[in-house]
Amino acid sequence: MLERLNWHSQAVGGKGRRHLYIAAGLTFVLSCYFLARHFYALQEPEIEAAEVAEVPPLPKGLPPLYAAYHDVELRLPQQDWTRTEPAPGEKFFFVAGHTRALGWGNAVQEHILNAYLAYKAGRSFVFGNFTWNDDGSLYSDYEGSGKIIPSQIPYSVLLRGPIVGEAFPFGIDAPLAVSRDYFDHLCPNKVEFARQDIHANLTSPNSVAEITETWASLLKNLDEPCVQSTLDSGPIYSHHDIWGVRTSLLDAWEDLKQSPFLTQFGWSPLVELAFDTNRDLFTSSSEPYLSSTPFTTNADRYTPIPGLMVIHVRRGDYATHCRTLAMWSEDFVSVNAFPGMRDPFAVPPHAEWGNNTPENVEVYRRRCLPTVAEIVRKVAEVRAEPAARGVRRLYIMTNGRPEYIRELKDALHEVGEWEMIASSRDLVLSWEQKYVSHAVDLLVAQRAQILLGNGFSTLTSNAVMMRMANGFPTDSTRFW
Repeated sequence: MLERLNWHSQAVGGKGRRHLYIAAGLTFVLSCYFLARHFYALQEPEIEAAEVAEVPPLPKGLPPLYAAYHDVELRLPQQDWTRTEPAPGEKFFFVAGHTRALGWGNAVQEHILNAYLAYKAGRSFVFGNFTWNDDGSLYSDYEGSGKIIPSQIPYSVLLRGPIVGEAFPFGIDAPLAVSRDYFDHLCPNKVEFARQDIHANLTSPNSVAEITETWASLLKNLDEPCVQSTLDSGPIYSHHDIWGVRTSLLDAWEDLKQSPFLTQFGWSPLVELAFDTNRDLFTSSSEPYLSSTPFTTNADRYTPIPGLMVIHVRRGDYATHCRTLAMWSEDFVSVNAFPGMRDPFAVPPHAEWGNNTPENVEVYRRRCLPTVAEIVRKVAEVRAEPAARGVRRLYIMTNGRPEYIRELKDALHEVGEWEMIASSRDLVLSWEQKYVSHAVDLLVAQRAQILLGNGFSTLTSNAVMMRMANGFPTDSTRFW
């Protein structure tokens, strides 16, 4: 059973109505989505049977495999399956060493920069799947916890826009993204470049602008249409060199935020329907449902939700992860450390990498894994500021256990009057939505009037990136 809400005063909406939205809305919206993206498929040759394999029936209780989404990606209109080699002028780029076995926050921020790089190089971006495990298995055991997850999830389950092969907005003349399957179909033989070779002569290995320009210059000057990075050389934009370095994104930020991969960034119909179904947790507004609203731009679609504060309370693996961050003297994830952000973090002086003092470990603990009492104090402090005027609802973005969330909710109610306090555990989700619920949390966090996040988290940083790109006030984003 999902944890019940602490209403304390009144019930708003109801689970019965939200279940009805799932039953009717999911069928309608996803049908429209697939029909729209299949529009051109009627005019195209059939894809060979080998390309769209039948998925055998699976035992009940296993995670979904999202085969229908993969099928839609295969049928993108820019993919001509009758061809056996690239058309004249077609050029592609795939980052074969993309992130694996890391959380979705890590993967999506890298995915955005990989698409941006291909765009700057004038090549079609080749997108694969969000990948936990690419050994050919359908399912994986998440970090040995016994929790079974899909080994791979198509990015179109989570995202929409040019980053998954949809059209660029009017006025942008650039090659459209294609699926990895199509790339492999056209390009059995590929030219490969190792990350370490390309980065060997960089002036700064921590500059997104220099890394992007170096790769883009190389790719622009190549006649070969089929190019990828080597599988064993890892991500082009690694956490060690980019996301874990506070200055890394600064020199490219103004250009990146105006690129179509941020201005046209959107959440998939599946994710938006989950938001619509549960929106009585976030807002009492009567604004139109996202599911029934045509997409225009990231900023126009995902406007602030007045009265909502979102807090990111990471638990589970962070009980040990925060100590690991202290041992290696890690900084806030780069966008969380941009100049002008409130609640800045200064890495404490340390004697050696891989070790730290108890005092420094405690500094990290307070900023990374605050106690219930510390959370309550910080929420009260932020809520008292002008940027939080009118905040009446609180949403807890968390992987915490139900008993912990109950304790936290009770403590928050005791020190302040709230119209509602809800958490990730209160979401009513379909089976497909359950395994991408972090994207639903991110959509809510992106739109909150106030976001109080974890500066060490890539999940927080993705929400912060979108808030910054969409012009949210700096003082509306805070950190523990």
